[in-house]
Amino acid sequence: MASATTSSPSLLFPSRNFTSFQSIPHPRRTSVSFIRCVSKNPSSSSTTTSEEDILRFVANSDGKTLPCVRSYENDSARLSLVGTVAFDQALTAAAADGGEAADDHLRENVPVMVVETVFPGGSDPKATVSTRLFLPTKKVKERAKRLKRSLSEDLSTGDLSKNILAMTFRQVVLRQLWNFQLVLFGPGAEREMGDYQNPREVSTSFTVSSADERVISVIAEVICISALQNTEKHFLDDYLGKAKFPFFKWLKKHRRIASRDSSVVLHKVFDDELDENTNQLLEYFQSRKGDLKVVDKRQRSRWWNLSAKSKLEKIGGAGFSNWASEYLPAYRLEIDSDILGDVKLEGWRKSSENKWEVLLTHSQMVGLAEALDIYFEDIYSLPRKQLPCDAFGNYANLPSEKRGLSLLKMISVTIASGILLLAVSAAAQFSIPQKIERKYPGKRQDVSWSETELLSHQSSYTSELESFCGLVVNKLKDAYSWVGEITGETSIGTWIGEVPDYLKETSRAKATEEHNGTDSSLLEKLNEDAKASAQDIATYQVVLSSEGKIIGFQPTNRVAVNRWSANPLAKELYSGRKLSPGLIERGLKSGRPPTKVVVLELFMSVNSDRPFALVRPLLPQ
Repeated sequence: MASATTSSPSLLFPSRNFTSFQSIPHPRRTSVSFIRCVSKNPSSSSTTTSEEDILRFVANSDGKTLPCVRSYENDSARLSLVGTVAFDQALTAAAADGGEAADDHLRENVPVMVVETVFPGGSDPKATVSTRLFLPTKKVKERAKRLKRSLSEDLSTGDLSKNILAMTFRQVVLRQLWNFQLVLFGPGAEREMGDYQNPREVSTSFTVSSADERVISVIAEVICISALQNTEKHFLDDYLGKAKFPFFKWLKKHRRIASRDSSVVLHKVFDDELDENTNQLLEYFQSRKGDLKVVDKRQRSRWWNLSAKSKLEKIGGAGFSNWASEYLPAYRLEIDSDILGDVKLEGWRKSSENKWEVLLTHSQMVGLAEALDIYFEDIYSLPRKQLPCDAFGNYANLPSEKRGLSLLKMISVTIASGILLLAVSAAAQFSIPQKIERKYPGKRQDVSWSETELLSHQSSYTSELESFCGLVVNKLKDAYSWVGEITGETSIGTWIGEVPDYLKETSRAKATEEHNGTDSSLLEKLNEDAKASAQDIATYQVVLSSEGKIIGFQPTNRVAVNRWSANPLAKELYSGRKLSPGLIERGLKSGRPPTKVVVLELFMSVNSDRPFALVRPLLPQ
């Protein structure tokens, strides 16, 4: 059941009464730390029951776990987790400074020390991850004495020791969750990065508190789906164009996104508000333009832009778009307290008997998404957590009439996509001459070779085939400026560089198989070696005319597909033209069919540290 709570000073969650020692000056804003002392007999006016329980827990610790608070914070949001960490890991992390922090507490006769460090978080320069540990002071000092033998004196003194604390605290694993608090700050909130230890004097839009980790997951689920849908929409608009492919607009409007258990629902409200009040909003912005302080956060939130960003910029410029993103409600987040159970809400409006809702601006939503993203990416907090983001799960929770509409849209898009593919195929037929084909001999060759002799199908490795193999290897050697001698062997082929043994042995085995047979165990061993090296070797088929000109070149494994266009042989085949993937492949100039062709196998290493190339005739299948 949801209930409202009032904020109060706490060791667990930051408050306006939070005090600390001076932070470490660090011009590059990397890892910094600061320390808070807890008096031995704190006054009842500044200490809550939860604080007393925490201190009592540390004092009477069984030597297995200690309390920890880990917070993820940026301009717009803060997620704080309260839980336990391993006793020995916490002691070792706190003693990494050589016992300097513990000495400060012992001089003040403080039995329990509270140390918090702040570490950069994510790509946002104003995002941080802080770790606060509650530790028995004497035991930290004892652990520091044992560690001091393995630490240099430079590492355990001065500012460097506290920066070491920031790194060691960051890697302490929070394994069990007691409680969490999710706070969303008011629109336009900015974080002052020069003062970590003092609490932020900023208004709060809402808070969510619970002991159930699932609450975080379902909130993150709907936000993740919304971000993915926004990315899909912008991709279709930018890549396909709005005017040329209007049928893709059917994918545009996802008004309601629900978690799989329907406990959290996200509604998009900005587009409707904009359509109805565009002129009023623009007039208000222009009349208050001089009094408004709008920060351009486009660099931070460029991965998730407001859906109507381009429309707003056309109406009132970039400033109007930034103001709308920062201050106008764009989303309505709704929580079903009956499904989630014991969750505490503050700043929420009760919309029905068991549902609570709150409005968010787009900038707030981006900040909330980034804070949750850092949490789910953090391997040191609840390592087994999972983000249940199923992009298709929200359709099952929609009312029946909307499910039918979504099905109709899916069918319409499928039909439209089929028409588009048919149009592309028809265009390809007209744009490519019918006589121009690129075929390669292989297991499923469609071209009749009755008038063409395949030299590679000869059972013996003739000197003529050997010269063709050497020609291909020499082309690669010149293109890549390889050093070393070109080597040839009748039963293997021609190569340069260090060729894996299994390739040589495979060639020898197939060469002798026709006459003497090959031991099956040897072939199995070679097949195992081939599978182990499959990811490092690209294989191709090379087709040469009797004059040595390349008339065909194709990849024969997945590794080679991604490297085909960059291969010097492909560039020679296409006369140096730039090659790129596409639905319509570039054609080759047609000419008189050759009377003789040579089909070779090419093996190349994709490891630039150990390059090699082996060319051999295509062996009979």
